[in-house]
Amino acid sequence: MESLPKKPHEYFLKLISIIDDLRRVSFKTTPTTQQKKMLGLTFRQGSAIAQIKLLTMEEPQGVALKTLAGHLKMTVPATSLLVETMVNKGFFERNPNPEDRRAVCIRLSEKGQEICNDVQARLLQELDRVADTLTVEELESVLAVANKLEDKLYNEQ
Repeated sequence: MESLPKKPHEYFLKLISIIDDLRRVSFKTTPTTQQKKMLGLTFRQGSAIAQIKLLTMEEPQGVALKTLAGHLKMTVPATSLLVETMVNKGFFERNPNPEDRRAVCIRLSEKGQEICNDVQARLLQELDRVADTLTVEELESVLAVANKLEDKLYNEQ
């Protein structure tokens, strides 16, 4: 096999750096009032918002605490504290689970949904701007690599 000019991890670090820069650029285009709301969040809280957004696409009524904990790689008690904080900040809402009265369903509040949608729209806009420099073949190559990495990460455990 032909040797690479750099160590493989260096290629991934470059990609991570580019994605971080894209996030930073998209954040700078966010209105100051929205930035202040987002800056008050920890990394874990931001991750929880993103996970709730993704998980409620399949379960619009909300997500069980245990499910959220699993996706965040946290214990249920730690996730419960995180959710409590996010409810108090107005980003999440808790509702009774219609299938299990002892459990709750967690979902984004209107405020959480607005911030999530705004951040996502700005990031997608920036990604589209950068992707416009690539040919269709290059974009297909990016997708093929992403699919292969995803398969290795999630299906080979």
